[in-house]
Amino acid sequence: MSQFVEAPLSVEVSSFRAPFDATDADLIIHTSDDAKFAVHKIFLTVASPLLKRFLLSGSSSPCPPFEGLVLKHNGNHAIIKLEEDAQTTERVLQFCYPFSNPVFSSLNDVQAVLEMMRKFGMKGLMNRVKGSLMQQTFLDDQPLRVFAIAYRYGLEDEARIAAKYTVRQPFFTPYVEELEHIPASVYHRLLQYHRKCSVATCSLTADFSWFPSFASRWVWFQCDDCVHHSLSWPLSDGKIYEVNAWFIEFMERARNVLRERPCGKLIADPFLIAECLEAASSCHTCRPAAFLDLSVFIGEHFVLEIERAIDTVELDIPF
Repeated sequence: MSQFVEAPLSVEVSSFRAPFDATDADLIIHTSDDAKFAVHKIFLTVASPLLKRFLLSGSSSPCPPFEGLVLKHNGNHAIIKLEEDAQTTERVLQFCYPFSNPVFSSLNDVQAVLEMMRKFGMKGLMNRVKGSLMQQTFLDDQPLRVFAIAYRYGLEDEARIAAKYTVRQPFFTPYVEELEHIPASVYHRLLQYHRKCSVATCSLTADFSWFPSFASRWVWFQCDDCVHHSLSWPLSDGKIYEVNAWFIEFMERARNVLRERPCGKLIADPFLIAECLEAASSCHTCRPAAFLDLSVFIGEHFVLEIERAIDTVELDIPF
């Protein structure tokens, strides 16, 4: 439990943090870093049934007990001392009041707010923090942290979305401390999900039956001047086609990428297709059509099929 330095608790409005400095406030909140907020009980009691029972009971010992929570009285004001800091407390209060939701730039801040809300039973407010947790920059850069936080606080839909973003990272990513708060079995099943997504997407590089009906028009099926791969492939029209070797080399490179990171976006990386296009450029038939055909194939078909394959994989995690 955090240790507080005892200091005189003033109810002077000038000592409070705006906008929580109302002169008619009936509750003073004193944080662990010595900040003070003058607030109205009604907003806290609506947000938290647990705080409602505590504040309206008049007892200095909450039931159930809250770690680091102390209630005192100073004249007509009730005074609560918290173990949370000012920044976290202020953000939670912004959710309690009819204010605009605070802006978060750090997952640590989002997690601190969720933890304080969980502590005080503010389930309704926790749902309003979902959007802050699911910011695109967090999903792109720290999907495993987002997943672990969402799972820890029972945000199932958000955890499932974050799980899809985790497959865009390498199979074994650096340790994040949020893993300490979820069962090892959940993390193991997340890794299983990653592997299943890899298998599902890699299969697309060896089976061309998903190609569109007009696929035979693409230059790697039409050209007879290039070296063909030793194998032939059936397409959705029921016919078997020889395929230029440079296209098969591209699909093999794509398979290596998808095996580690099953993500359609990575297949569109120019560096992935550069060597294949270089090989195609040596052929007078492929040279004028290879770039356009490959761009259409990747952007309008391959990437979408990868995402569809991932959507078929079940995230087998109990919530």
